[in-house]
Amino acid sequence: MFKVEEEKFQLLTERQKKYFRIMYAQSGVLFITAEPGVAKSAIMKTIAKKLGFVYKDVRLSMVDEIDVGLFPYREDCEVDATIDLEDGGKESVKKIISLMAYAIPKWAYEANQQPTLIHFEELNRAPLAVRNAALQILLERAIGSDFQFNDGVFMVSSGNLGDADGTDVEEFDRALNNRLIHMSHTLTLPEWVSDFATENVHPVVVSFLKSNEEHFLHSFDERRSKDSAAYATPRSWTFLSDYIVKNYGMNSSIRDWSNDIRELAASYVGNGAATRFIRFLDESLRFGVRDLLDRYDEIQDMLKDISRDKKSELLNTLKGMDFRLWTKKQKENVKKFVLILSEDEAVSFILKILDSDYKYMKSNDDENDMLEEFLSDDRFEKFYDAILKHVPNMEA
Repeated sequence: MFKVEEEKFQLLTERQKKYFRIMYAQSGVLFITAEPGVAKSAIMKTIAKKLGFVYKDVRLSMVDEIDVGLFPYREDCEVDATIDLEDGGKESVKKIISLMAYAIPKWAYEANQQPTLIHFEELNRAPLAVRNAALQILLERAIGSDFQFNDGVFMVSSGNLGDADGTDVEEFDRALNNRLIHMSHTLTLPEWVSDFATENVHPVVVSFLKSNEEHFLHSFDERRSKDSAAYATPRSWTFLSDYIVKNYGMNSSIRDWSNDIRELAASYVGNGAATRFIRFLDESLRFGVRDLLDRYDEIQDMLKDISRDKKSELLNTLKGMDFRLWTKKQKENVKKFVLILSEDEAVSFILKILDSDYKYMKSNDDENDMLEEFLSDDRFEKFYDAILKHVPNMEA
């Protein structure tokens, strides 16, 4: 039986492990459902990538029967036959007869050549003939009577919700439902960021969503009430990011593309999310984290007036930076910024340093001394009681 390397398996998140264990059993069919754009494909691609598998995506609502193994062809075969002779005798002869067979799709043949994850998308939106052909593959792991998938091929199906997300779907009968392993798929912003966005989405988009999580995924009711046909999902934010990255680069600055995006954002993520995103860009153009680090005194009046979202964006950026690379002046500027924050914002930043940087640097006394000097500043004393609620064993 095919074995997955334990080291690779441990790279999966708990949700990914749950999905893969069901696929690995190769008994029953994993069927995950969610509204459109909630990264059903992305999580399967991520599982395949982490495990070193080939990923094949078969979008059933957009293919014909021939794409899933129902392409007929005539095959001539030689068979033994007996014919009657005029003198009443019989003679054995060879005859050619035509048999009807089905061609094996190239993707199916390729899947058997190396470990592969096949994702059959939109199962409940596919035409009947396509769905039936896909179900034979999913349930019997075979195409026709001559082709069998080996145990290094893993399969999953997915679909939409129907009335709950405004899609047209076919209801399955009880017999079919009993062969499917039904899982409702959800996606949180932290999961999307850690599993996909960190490497694939422009950092400005990620930073915006961290500070404006309500625009990460609009509910169906919200989408239905909007004037724009576009709406915010992980997929549509990824599309918007792809536009920025392809045209300006992953490391491009807001100034490079902000004017362009003003005209396009609503076409990707809808009017409400686009309006807030553009406001975020405008605030970011006034000053960014480098300004905070290098010239705090010049911009401190503006910092006091910025929105909570902008403060959160600056904090999230600071949390992702390497503390060890800050100069003495930059550390002092960060302290000044933390002191103008609300208690919960300031404590979240200080706890991040305690939880991540301090543990990471504990083997290096010099670096720990730098952190302890930062954290023991008397000006932070007003936050100590709140910090102790989160770190009960910490010495005051």
